Amino acid sequence: MKLYPFPADSVRKRMREVLSTGNPQVEPIIDYLLESSGKMLRPRLLYLAASPYPHDPLMVRDMCVAVELIHLASLVHDDVIDQALTRRGQESINSRYNNKTSVLTGDLLFATAFNLINQHPFPRVMDQITRTIQLMCQGEIKQLSLAFDLDISEEDYYEKSYSKTACLFACSCRVGAWISSMPEKNASLLEDYGLYLGYAYQIIDDILDLVADSQALGKPAGNDLKEGNITLPLIYALKTKEYGSLLRKILAADYSQLDTRELKTILLDSGAIEYARSISRQFLQKALASLELFPVGPAIKEMKNIALFIMEEYYARLSYVNEGELVKVVN
Repeated sequence: MKLYPFPADSVRKRMREVLSTGNPQVEPIIDYLLESSGKMLRPRLLYLAASPYPHDPLMVRDMCVAVELIHLASLVHDDVIDQALTRRGQESINSRYNNKTSVLTGDLLFATAFNLINQHPFPRVMDQITRTIQLMCQGEIKQLSLAFDLDISEEDYYEKSYSKTACLFACSCRVGAWISSMPEKNASLLEDYGLYLGYAYQIIDDILDLVADSQALGKPAGNDLKEGNITLPLIYALKTKEYGSLLRKILAADYSQLDTRELKTILLDSGAIEYARSISRQFLQKALASLELFPVGPAIKEMKNIALFIMEEYYARLSYVNEGELVKVVN
């Protein structure tokens, strides 16, 4: 699906400008980090949220850069926590360099984002973004505290999903709305859209971690499970009478001894994958419903397309073992 025009080149150019230090030890790390960029979903959401109403294009560009830097910082730090060796199809910063360098690089990205936000006189934007980062950190801590807890509830899962992912999606939409002249009621609706989209995105990502291969993901598959992160499909399967006890036995074993093909089969046969997919669809439908009161326009239409894009792009990566063969599942 082709997405609505987004000034990605301008955002990347500005990102490189604000990260330029002239320091010969730092520059190669930044160059390497920026070699591989994602789809920039969060800055794209911010850009679209600002688009329906009059706005300062340079401020919007800088806020797009800021939220992407915050996202990158969280990924760099996450890879240290998770001991991940790859990110976006290439070596992670901690793998290519070391953990100390990764932590400091993430700190540099956060500081650069704050400095950029401070260049624009909009105090509540800084307040919103810093409170969002606080939530993101709390979500990571909660996830660590729940590691390998096979009795985790769905409520706990949604709480950490909000803090880890959905809150930054919502924040991106809220900030984009604020820096335009959008009425507050509409800004709240866009924040809801971002929130529900973020929940759906996290659930899909968690499904993929369990059933997709590393090549499709661009990062190690099964890393969440390796770190003891019990996600929605597992929570569902653990509660089933037919598979719950067997799954507990499998998950209690050392990860290096885990039969991933058996695990995938259980998640499929128990209905856990389909359950998680259905929940992600419900969140996507809620996201779309949040846009219904807006007049039809290019930006709002594109926000609807992003929900469909997430469904098409990420479900197309789903793969699992069925009768001994790798089968692609495209919804």
